[in-house]
Amino acid sequence: MQNASFFRRDRKVKQYLDELKGMNSFEKSILLAVASLFLPFQYASLVLGIILVYALWKGKLIQAIQKQPGAIWLYSFVVLEILVSMFYQNWIGLLNAFGYLGIALFVAYYRDHINPKLFQYMLTEIIFLSIFSAIYGLYEFKLVSEHSGYSFFDFKIQEKPQDRINSTFMNANFYATICEFVIVFCLYKFIRTSKIRMRCTYLLIATLNFLMILLTGCRTALLPFLFIFLAFFWLCKEKRWFGFSAIMESLALLVVSQFPTLIPRITNMKTFGSRMKIWKTAFQAIPMHPMLGQGPQTYGFVYKSLHGHKAPHAHNIYIDSILSFGWIGTLIGIGYFLSLWKEIRQYKMYKSDPYVFPMIVCFIIIALVHGLLDCTLNFVATGIIFMIILNSCSQFKNSI
Repeated sequence: MQNASFFRRDRKVKQYLDELKGMNSFEKSILLAVASLFLPFQYASLVLGIILVYALWKGKLIQAIQKQPGAIWLYSFVVLEILVSMFYQNWIGLLNAFGYLGIALFVAYYRDHINPKLFQYMLTEIIFLSIFSAIYGLYEFKLVSEHSGYSFFDFKIQEKPQDRINSTFMNANFYATICEFVIVFCLYKFIRTSKIRMRCTYLLIATLNFLMILLTGCRTALLPFLFIFLAFFWLCKEKRWFGFSAIMESLALLVVSQFPTLIPRITNMKTFGSRMKIWKTAFQAIPMHPMLGQGPQTYGFVYKSLHGHKAPHAHNIYIDSILSFGWIGTLIGIGYFLSLWKEIRQYKMYKSDPYVFPMIVCFIIIALVHGLLDCTLNFVATGIIFMIILNSCSQFKNSI
C-alpha cells in the first residue's frame, strides 16, 4: 500500500516536471517573474526588468500592449504621473511612476501568454513559496523577540515598525497583504478540489498565513476577512459553506469581543491617532494641487512643509489617490479599472472555471477595505499580484 502511494506521488512529480519542460520560454518567464516576487524587491525588480527586455527583444511586448484592454487609460495615467513627478521634482514619486510603468508592461505581457494551466501553476507556486516566506518570518520573529528581551513563545508583537516581521517584503504591512492574497488563493484552490488531502493542505497553509498576519501586528489586514469568505461562497453559490462561514465568523467575533487581546495590538489606539493627524495634513494639502496632485507618494513629499505627521503616504487609498494624482489622475485610473471590469463581467461565471470571478471580487474587497487605513498596493510584489489577478480573465480568451 505504501509502495503504491509512493509510486503515485512519483508519477505526479514526473508529470509535473514534464509539463514544466513542455512550457514555452514565455510561460516559464512568467513563473520566474512570479517566483522573484518573493525575493527582496530590488532583485524582483531586476528580474522583471530582464524579462521585459527579453519580451521586447522577441517582439512580444508591443503586440501585447496593443491588445491590452484599457491601455489608453492605463498608459495615460502612467505618463501623467511621470510628468507631474518630474515637474514638481518629486523623485520618490518619479521612481514609483516608473514602477507603475513596469507593472503595466508586465501585465500586458502576462495577459498575452496566460492560459488556464499556467494560471493554476502560478497560484500553486505562490501558495508553495508562501510556506518559505512564513518559515523565514518565524525565524525573523525569533530574532526580533530575542533582541527585545522576549522569548519566541511570549508572542510579543512590538510597536516599532523595525521590530515587526516583514519576511522578504520590506515592511510588515506589505507582508500581511501578501498573506491575505495567499489565503484567497487557498480558498480558491480549496473549493476547486474534492480531494480531502488537498483540502486539508490548503486549509493548513491558509491557517499558517493567517497566523503570520497576526505576527506582523497588522490589524488592518484582518478587516477584509469579515467579508471575503462570505462574498466568495455566496458568489460560488455554495450555500452550505456560506452558512458555515457565517457561523464561524460570528463565533470568532464573539470570542474576540470577550478576549480582545487575542488580536495583537488591538488595544493600542496610538496608531489610529497618528492616522488622524496624517489625514488632517492630507486634507490641507489636497486644495494646493487639486487637479493633478504632485505625483505618487505626495504625502511623503509635502508633510514636512505642512508640519504634518511623518509618513510615506496618506494611509488611505481614497485620500492618497486624490492627494497624489489629483482629480484628473484619479479619474483616469478609475477609467482603466472600469474598462477592466467590463472584461471581468464578460467572463463572470465562465463554465470552465466559475471560481475565478469570486476570487477577483475578494481581491477587490481586500484593496477597498484594507485601503481604508493603509496603502499597501504601491509595492512590487503586492501591486503585481493584485494586477495579474484582476487581469486573470484573459486566460479564457487565450484558451478559446
